[in-house]
Amino acid sequence: MKTFIKMTLAATVGAVMIASQAVAGPADVRDVVKDTNGHIVTNTFGNCVRTKWTSGQDGCMNLAIEARTVYFDFDSANLTPAAIAKIDSLVDIIKNSTQVESVSIVGYADMIGASDYNYRLSQRRAQSVQNYMASKGYTNHSKTDVRSFGEDVPVSNCAGVKGNELKACLWRDRRVEIELNFSN
Repeated sequence: MKTFIKMTLAATVGAVMIASQAVAGPADVRDVVKDTNGHIVTNTFGNCVRTKWTSGQDGCMNLAIEARTVYFDFDSANLTPAAIAKIDSLVDIIKNSTQVESVSIVGYADMIGASDYNYRLSQRRAQSVQNYMASKGYTNHSKTDVRSFGEDVPVSNCAGVKGNELKACLWRDRRVEIELNFSN
């Protein structure tokens, strides 16, 4: 275990040393490593490589999918308080960024019920998110793509589950993902 920690520490120190030699970016991009073409460098997990940890906005806008996903109650397109809080945060990021080129709002549903109904429900969910974003000041509809997939892209694994337990298990499928598309 100690050997693993020493190797990890050595790799981290090496990465920081290499990062400190990276190309410096504009003044508003603090401590984010960029390559020679000016693109932000990310690791294999999609996280930004930084020369030191700081707080505040910088040019690194990678947001985990969970931070961009809002969930809905069963058979509902109404935003929950948790969904509203996430969307508020995303709208602030979008409005304060010069890097967000467009937004995709993608709706989904679980597999319970008829396929055509679930497709329409996923459309209503995506539209609900778009309408709320517009009410909070994001009104660039020409650069907003709203799509729906119904039950066709599940993320839950509920094999062998039935009844009310199945409904509870499928909560992650009742979602809208907000994709931020960045300019290069």
